[in-house]
Amino acid sequence: MYFRIILIVSLCWAQVSWSQSTKKQPFQSDTRQINVEINKNVELLGFAYFLGYEGPESETNLNYPARDKARYAYGLMVYQDYKSFANSKHLAVAMGFAEKLWLDYLINLLLQLDDFPQAQLKDSLDQKYYSRFSSTGDSREARMNASAFVNAMNQLYDEVNFATYLNQYQRYYTNALQQLNTGLPGPLLLGALENFYQGQFASYSMIPSLLIPPGMGFGLTHRITNQAHSFHVFGALDIPTITEGSDLDMGFSNKKHLEELSTHEFGHPFVNPVIDHLPLEVFISTQTLFDPIQSVMAKQGYSTWKSCLSEHFVRAGEIMIAQNLGHRDDASRLKTHYIQDRHFIYLPIILQQLEDYKTKRSYQYNEAVERAMKKLQQRVTAK
Repeated sequence: MYFRIILIVSLCWAQVSWSQSTKKQPFQSDTRQINVEINKNVELLGFAYFLGYEGPESETNLNYPARDKARYAYGLMVYQDYKSFANSKHLAVAMGFAEKLWLDYLINLLLQLDDFPQAQLKDSLDQKYYSRFSSTGDSREARMNASAFVNAMNQLYDEVNFATYLNQYQRYYTNALQQLNTGLPGPLLLGALENFYQGQFASYSMIPSLLIPPGMGFGLTHRITNQAHSFHVFGALDIPTITEGSDLDMGFSNKKHLEELSTHEFGHPFVNPVIDHLPLEVFISTQTLFDPIQSVMAKQGYSTWKSCLSEHFVRAGEIMIAQNLGHRDDASRLKTHYIQDRHFIYLPIILQQLEDYKTKRSYQYNEAVERAMKKLQQRVTAK
């Protein structure tokens, strides 16, 4: 989804973390910790989205869906309080640069910057995190545009006095963090992920956002001091209840949904690099498999065969990890939902190879992926 459809941002404002201890397993230390934090930059990006797009759209579109009003209730409430800034020149500059970029890309950039309003591109920042700010791939133009975007966000922060917003709306964030505290995934989840994928990250952070739509999440990773770190950025798990006279419910208390979404999003940093390192010929030779599901995949945000494949393997990992944790009913439910409802029709082929990988444990996860891709290539040639 592009920025103009939904927005997000990040940097630490309030932080809560819970330590977890587990039995020692391969690729697992004695003590695991999931850091849970509200990221100030992520919130300002979401704030900018509602101020510059979703808020005005809700007022000018006579056919604005009631479902969206419910899903976006919190962001639209914030918009009503800050709509006097909707014509901000700083907002216009920021939205102009961001509107053609994907959310996960913007978030991964902003996670690596200092807090607004002191954010700036660091000299040590890898060019890949801002290269898409140039449509032609020109590195100098990309850095100049990315810097202009960050500076506009810095100025927007000051213009709207975003620190005051954080203080005035703190009870909503406190409610969200309290709900997450009661439903944080159990101590075995990280061990199950690392053991299945045969790898690990230096840290795992959950970054909930009140300005990302319910049900949406992103699995991201970047390196800090030569160590890779994994991030799960996500919106509410259910539609929030913020109306006066009702108990405040920011929609983060669904424990089962949180565990499954975390398995999915923390799975991406393990899976995506393996898919990225597959030879180009593998994608070309299996490209025709995308044809029967291309339309339905595009509607879910997966517009390329490569992204579709990544999603297949991540979802296959969810199913396998649920089985490994003893959640067989959940694994069966996910498998049925993904194949029948979401049309990930190549899951049976992939799962067959992952079952063999799980049973034998004589080769690495990346080889299991390669073997599954060979099976998909054979499906093409058998036609």
